[in-house]
Amino acid sequence: MTPTLLAIEKTFLWFLLYSFVGWLWETCLNIVMKKRFVDRGILNGPLCPIYGFGAMLAIYALPGEHTFLAVFLSSGVLSCTLEYLTSWGIEQLFHMRLWDYSNKPFNINGRVYLNGFIFFGLGCTVVKLWVQPHVIATLDAVPPLVITVVSAVLLVILLADAAVTLAGLISMSSRLGHVEADIKHLKQRGIARLDVGITAADAHIEAAGTHLNEAFPKHVHDTFNLQQRRLIDAYPRMRTAHDPHVLREVRAQFAKYHARHTNA
Repeated sequence: MTPTLLAIEKTFLWFLLYSFVGWLWETCLNIVMKKRFVDRGILNGPLCPIYGFGAMLAIYALPGEHTFLAVFLSSGVLSCTLEYLTSWGIEQLFHMRLWDYSNKPFNINGRVYLNGFIFFGLGCTVVKLWVQPHVIATLDAVPPLVITVVSAVLLVILLADAAVTLAGLISMSSRLGHVEADIKHLKQRGIARLDVGITAADAHIEAAGTHLNEAFPKHVHDTFNLQQRRLIDAYPRMRTAHDPHVLREVRAQFAKYHARHTNA
């Protein structure tokens, strides 16, 4: 085994470690703030890759920096740049935003904001100056063959997860489009049945109980796969190219579906 290959394998394991730590942080934060478990990872596995990439940037892009202030400021800039490009890339590829900080102070186009700069700067500083040396020492004590086997297995799992995630993100927009069309169809049926004006239609349909029929929550629930339902729940500020009310309606139907099945 060549030293270069072994170094790549170790870097891959570092990336997975910090991606898992990021997922764990996001999960615990949501448990504390929302009082329930929320899987914030974009992948199906317990990983938040943006944390892994952020840690790798701090480790490799700042090799000569070892003072707290320099690492903090540099890491904050690098991580916010990464977050901005990730948000922009997701929007260009999948026509959606998973997060939106437009209502936060000191934000840039709703993609990054001051708190993220501070948190990522502090996190990367702790990783680079104090955590990473111990991680390196721990992996150096592991036999190279074990590192190779573990890396290979985890890489296969990660690629399979990424393929499933990619397929789900690609199809989500079209599924939202189907639900949007279904909602409009039900509204039109309710309007025709009640013979009311367009502006007052929603209120009358809601009151009459014809806005959404009994089967509609299950229909909406089954339109999306498990991963898509999880992402819609995990990212309440998600924005898509569709009518902004569609996601709100989808979440409402998810809630009705779960309420019915919980009480059943």
